[in-house]
Amino acid sequence: MTYQTIRAMLVGAGMGAGAFLAAGPALAMGDFFEGEETENCANEDDAFDEAAFVIATAPKAGERVESGFEVMGCSRSFESNVQWKLVGRDGSVLASGNTQGGGVDGPGSFSFTIPYNLTVQQIGHLEVFDEDPSDGEGFPPGRTVLPLVLKP
Repeated sequence: MTYQTIRAMLVGAGMGAGAFLAAGPALAMGDFFEGEETENCANEDDAFDEAAFVIATAPKAGERVESGFEVMGCSRSFESNVQWKLVGRDGSVLASGNTQGGGVDGPGSFSFTIPYNLTVQQIGHLEVFDEDPSDGEGFPPGRTVLPLVLKP
């Protein structure tokens, strides 16, 4: 069941709607409801309408991950392009790539998996970001940096 479906069910509901509406902010960032993932890009307050951004919603900062872990989030970036790199404790790039999210038409969800090779557990960083095609003009591009425990 999607967030929009739940929201539609609540419109006009009188009794008990407050409990469901209180869950709205958590749903907006891609949490789970009744075992199903909700929309990462819910935009009831129109905050994402004109903004360029990249928000990684999973995994959470500090989470222990293994090779092949999934990254999810929402973006609105130049040409819908979302860059990412996984950086090890020593600063070396363990993996990198790109995916598609939202662009000029509005925010959009993204997800991808990251395979990597390590022999020892360590703290690394996942960087999910938008490149700056304007060469520094306007607002800085969106970026999420998450510290993660990388398991071999």
